[in-house]
Amino acid sequence: MKKILAVLVFALVAACLVAPKFIAPKHQAKVVELVSNINKAPGYHAAIVTTHSAWFGSENKVQVSFDTTHIDPTIQGGKIEAELIVDTHFGPFLFSKQGVFGWFESTIRLDGEKQRAILLWDENQPLYALSVLSDVTGNIYLADNIPALSNAANTFQFSGYTGQGDITKTGINYQGVLDQLDIVDGYTPVKASGFSLSIELDADLATIMKGGFYDSTTDLSLEQLDIGTDATFSGLNMEMGSSLDKDAQLGSIGLAYLIKDVVYGDFQASDLTLVTELNKLSNQFFIDYKNVSDTLLNDAPVSDDTYAALFDFMQEHLDELLAAKPEFNITDFSGSFPNGRFKATLTSTLADIDTPTMEELSTPEFWLYNMIVNTNIEADQALVHSLAEQFVASKMYAPADAPEVKMQTQMIIDGLIQQGLITSEEDQYKSEIHIEDGQGKIYNTEFPLM
Repeated sequence: MKKILAVLVFALVAACLVAPKFIAPKHQAKVVELVSNINKAPGYHAAIVTTHSAWFGSENKVQVSFDTTHIDPTIQGGKIEAELIVDTHFGPFLFSKQGVFGWFESTIRLDGEKQRAILLWDENQPLYALSVLSDVTGNIYLADNIPALSNAANTFQFSGYTGQGDITKTGINYQGVLDQLDIVDGYTPVKASGFSLSIELDADLATIMKGGFYDSTTDLSLEQLDIGTDATFSGLNMEMGSSLDKDAQLGSIGLAYLIKDVVYGDFQASDLTLVTELNKLSNQFFIDYKNVSDTLLNDAPVSDDTYAALFDFMQEHLDELLAAKPEFNITDFSGSFPNGRFKATLTSTLADIDTPTMEELSTPEFWLYNMIVNTNIEADQALVHSLAEQFVASKMYAPADAPEVKMQTQMIIDGLIQQGLITSEEDQYKSEIHIEDGQGKIYNTEFPLM
């Protein structure tokens, strides 16, 4: 029995000693693949400067640069460079915070020595560090951080950032948090606190890199933002999402904004919401556009010829983009004020049309005559009267609570009701707007838009 146990222990130890030698070339191939992928991105260039290998690990220095002329050709000396150090330990035993077993754990860091001329942080920490662990099933676990930063004049304070996530065969998840950022710039100090980021991508890397649609949600939130001494925003949130109808191969994009409370001097508002969506977008069009764009930008920096080629591509494939009649909708535009609440929605879609030119798409007249739009608006009567009184008071150069202001305001609102432009229902005013063929209609009242 002891001999069997000794053989098993010896085999285990031997496996742990030999395994890194097999993992090393696979890991180095991954580093080379990473560098190759960076070079495929327009404007980026990466190269492995040095490689040092040992039995249980390796170190690669990778020089990465970005040519900003790919964004704006007029930028002079716009090349941004950084040296990344990829320090790796090979498994199968890693004893990492992210797991005990794995093929390798790499720490990618930017030491940021040049940035120390303007920023202050712990001398024992890099400016940025990313830990990547690959487990025995092929899943990848991420953890990154930026240390607390400040400057010599103490006009900039950054509490530090931490994030973590994972990459699997089915998707990518990531969460990050930042406690506080303070900027004292002249007479307008800015303080942001409670920042968080959440990303959920329900697709593998190959699908994401294609440039088409897939199910995803990205959420950014900020607990409070103070600008100067009289502006405070709390409960800020922005959520971006996308989805794909796999049968129809049509994608959707959603964008939502929320501000829980706003105080700006005497102005107050709460639950300000704007939710928009773009629907029925051709998945194949966006995949083809990314392929063409990447090819053009890899061949040369951005130029007039690049824009001309992309313009030609869009014109040639415009029928594919518009075939399903894309929609733009505002599903929720609402908010509350001390005197009441308002809410509005909008739906719009393309009418039956022939394929337009890119020049036609750039004119407002095209959209007025070829979009079918429906809008519904409702607001508390107290809020409408308050806003109308403020408007009338500014025109009459009188206080908002003056009798003549209130009388004129009531006359205006009564006139709108008599004309059939708004309706009064209980304690709310409502209106419905329809636009089609260049004509607008509020309830039964029609009018030309041009």
